[in-house]
Amino acid sequence: MRTLRAKLVSLCLVILIVPTIVIGFSSYTVSKNEMNESGKAALENSVRMVIGMINLLNEQVENGSLTLEQAQEKLRVQLLGEKNADNKRPVKSEYTVGETGYPWAVGKDAHSVMNPSNEGQDLTDVVTEDGVYLGKEIVNVGTAGGGFVTYKWALPDTGEVETKVSYVEMDPHWGWIIGSGAYLSEFNSGATQVLYLVLIVTAVAVVLGSIIVSIISGRLTKPILMVAKRLKSVADGDLTVEEVKMKSKDEIGELSQDFNHMIKNMRTLISQVDISTKQVASSSKELTLGAEHTSQATENITISIQESAAGAQEQQMMLQRTTNSLEEISIGIQRIAESSSTIADSSVNAMELANIGGTAVEHTAKQMNLINKSVNETDVVMRMLDERSQQIGTMLHAITDIAKQTNLLALNASIEAARAGEEGRGFSVVAAEVRKLAEQSNQSSGQISTLIQDMRTDIEQSLKTLNRVKQDVDSGLQIANETEQQFNKIVGSTNFIAQQTEELASVTQQITASVQEITAGQEQVSNLALQAADNSQNIAASSEEQLASMEQITSLATTLSDMSQKLERLTIQFKY
Repeated sequence: MRTLRAKLVSLCLVILIVPTIVIGFSSYTVSKNEMNESGKAALENSVRMVIGMINLLNEQVENGSLTLEQAQEKLRVQLLGEKNADNKRPVKSEYTVGETGYPWAVGKDAHSVMNPSNEGQDLTDVVTEDGVYLGKEIVNVGTAGGGFVTYKWALPDTGEVETKVSYVEMDPHWGWIIGSGAYLSEFNSGATQVLYLVLIVTAVAVVLGSIIVSIISGRLTKPILMVAKRLKSVADGDLTVEEVKMKSKDEIGELSQDFNHMIKNMRTLISQVDISTKQVASSSKELTLGAEHTSQATENITISIQESAAGAQEQQMMLQRTTNSLEEISIGIQRIAESSSTIADSSVNAMELANIGGTAVEHTAKQMNLINKSVNETDVVMRMLDERSQQIGTMLHAITDIAKQTNLLALNASIEAARAGEEGRGFSVVAAEVRKLAEQSNQSSGQISTLIQDMRTDIEQSLKTLNRVKQDVDSGLQIANETEQQFNKIVGSTNFIAQQTEELASVTQQITASVQEITAGQEQVSNLALQAADNSQNIAASSEEQLASMEQITSLATTLSDMSQKLERLTIQFKY
């Protein structure tokens, strides 16, 4: 857990470090940009100086004092120096820019015309580390009016790649692209020193600030830590802690005074609570004992009253059940009497209906006998019809045979007439008519045979039906005879029931009168028992309410005693 002192130190260091770093990096950036611009101006001035020298030499060429080649070589020697054995030129320090910058020149065809190391070389295909075709870029910028060319190039000593900038501008007389370049690090190295200086100052300020803030925060948090330590002791129950003595009049001093005042008030409060707790505990014990005695006595009274009330209630219930039973018996007996009367009337009606039914059954038996006789006669007639139809069929068969023979004879006669020629023509006509009559007779006999066959089928079906009807009539006749016998038995039983019912009705009336007298006396006893049970229940209910109140008082007294004991245990934890 971070302390208040650590938080104060951290806050002050943040307030100190952030502005310092912001100011330092801003200064570094501004100075670096200014130095870069200053270096670019130096490169531009170097190129302008070379162009001025070309102007002077070109006047000598125009005057005829020097040839163009002599003037150009003179410029190379004046700026760089004579060529050595390696075909290279030295670099004169008076014309350098930065540490490694020097003037140089290329033609419009991107060939180097003045350079200490690559004079005469074609720069068209030279590519820098960042992919720039250097010769083409120099020619394009130079012929466009001049400007800066920025690219990546390796350092001559270490080979490390850094940003290099060159200013190029075309000479109006010779058509040379004059340039001068140097690494930006040569211009802004002073800005890096400024950055290092800012970092050193920041580190020193942080160290000194930490020491100063630590000392000041220690003085501020010391009294707060004293109050916190004493508050922890108070939280553990120790109110005997010393007062915090502070001479300061600021917020920390007020905090100390408020803490001292709080301790005094807590001591007084705990002392008063301890005294009151002991008094409450003593009173609650006495109240609990008294409530327990009263509750026990009330409980005994309640039990006795409840037992008495239960007995009275049970007696009243038994009387009530007896009364209900008597009432049910009375109602049952009354229903028996009513039923007996009804049964007597019904028995008379049943006897009359049985007599009527017996008479009806007797008539039914007679009718069944008549139906049976008619069925038998119908059966005889139907059998005779069947025999007659068979005889008619035999006759029709004979007629059919005669028609066939007549047809055959007519055919023969027609043949003979045809043989006789003209003389037998009349006989042939008669034979044809006979043949037609024979065919018609044959067809009619066939139709009559079909009708007789259908009629015989219907007669056979009718005979079957008559047989079933005859069987049903026989069964019905037997049932009618049995029913007549049962009706005779019912009439006898009904007479006996009517006699017994009259005797039962007489006895039932006597029992009903006795039960009514018993019921009246039982109702009086039940009313008295009900009043006694109600009174016992009222007393028992009052006793139960009093017992419940005493139990509640006992529970509250017990709760109060427990609370006072807990409060007493809490006050014991404090030292005062």
